[in-house]
Amino acid sequence: MQDQSHQPINAPTAVKIIEAATHLFMQRGYKAVSITDIIKAAEVTKPTLYYYFSDKEELFVQMGLSVVAMMSAQLRDAAASAATTAQRLTALAQVLLADRDGDMRMMRHEMFEHVGPAQRERLAGAFYSGLFAPIQQAMARGLADGELTRYPAEILAAMFLGMSESFHEFASGAHAGPWASAPGGPFSSPQLSAETLVDLFLHGVAPNPRDPAAGDGPAPRDP
Repeated sequence: MQDQSHQPINAPTAVKIIEAATHLFMQRGYKAVSITDIIKAAEVTKPTLYYYFSDKEELFVQMGLSVVAMMSAQLRDAAASAATTAQRLTALAQVLLADRDGDMRMMRHEMFEHVGPAQRERLAGAFYSGLFAPIQQAMARGLADGELTRYPAEILAAMFLGMSESFHEFASGAHAGPWASAPGGPFSSPQLSAETLVDLFLHGVAPNPRDPAAGDGPAPRDP
């Protein structure tokens, strides 16, 4: 049974406020966003906001829970729709690389910087159960099927999530100069695709000894 403390509030007016706050928080960061900014963006009154949220910290936490819940549902659907490990990981990567207001790495930084211990633990639990667990389950299935080897599922999941966040970060141009994120540049979105990520994750960058170009045996079949 899913922990109810990880579920975001679902009242329509509250959801409207969270959606407005999400855009502001993900673009500006926690400290740069005021309650007045959120009220204006959501087109609600201050009493209405405080009816649903005790303070800015609670609103930030609800924003995090909402983003995680949405991505978690997408990840689980993606994993269930694929037959092989390579296909499953590509489907997961497509969810993780999808355009969003901001990146999850920034959200976690803000969480540890501005949120108190109890709420931080609540968000960390949501991150684990909502984002990490579906990826870990996909890795465990790949290991059980013999399509992955060598490392435990949790290590494989951590590596895959880290690679996905790096791809998303550079593709969005968050920390790359205009030369890097320009069309056709080294960090342009077509270069940082889900297929590229999965190929790097599964096969790395070293020569494949089974590749005919390496002069040793037949090319490997797709998983």
